[in-house]
Amino acid sequence: MEFLAPLHPQITHAPIVLIIVGFVFEIAGRLLDRDWWRKAAFALLILGVASAVLAVQSGDGAGEAAEKQGVPERAVDAHEDMGKLALWFGLGAVVARALAGRMGPARAAMTGLGLALHLVAAITVGIAAHRGGQLIFEHGANVRVHGRLLQVGPPGGETEAKGPDHTH
Repeated sequence: MEFLAPLHPQITHAPIVLIIVGFVFEIAGRLLDRDWWRKAAFALLILGVASAVLAVQSGDGAGEAAEKQGVPERAVDAHEDMGKLALWFGLGAVVARALAGRMGPARAAMTGLGLALHLVAAITVGIAAHRGGQLIFEHGANVRVHGRLLQVGPPGGETEAKGPDHTH
C-alpha cells in the first residue's frame, strides 16, 4: 500500500483517538455499569484496530521516505515498532473481548485479559504517536520549506558517530 505513504500522518490520527477513547469508554461503562458504553468501547476498539492496520501499512513507505530524507533510521524504526506493537495489542484485545462471551466460567479472566490488552494498546499507540511527533518536530520528517522537502541529513538517515577527539 505504498500509495498511502503520503497520507500516513493523517491516517495515524484515527487509531490514536479510537483506541484511547475506546478505553476511556470501557472504563466509563464499567464505573457507571452501563452496557452501551462498553459496546461503544468495543466498536471504537474494532475501528481503531482496523485503522491501525492502515497506519502500519502506510507507515512502511513513509518511513522509507523519511530515511531517504536523512531522518535517523533508529528513530523511524522505534516509531514503527511501537505502532506495530499497538496494532498487535489492539488485535489481541479485540479477540479476547470477542471470545469472552463464549468462555463460560473463564469469562471474567478473558474479560480482564481484554481490558489489560486494551490498556496496553492505548499506551503503546500513545507512545507511537509521541515518537511520530518527534520524527516531525525534532528530525524534520516530511517537512517542506517553500514546497521543497527539507534534507535533514545524509540519505539513509544515519551519520557517522564522531567522538570528541575527531575534528574536521
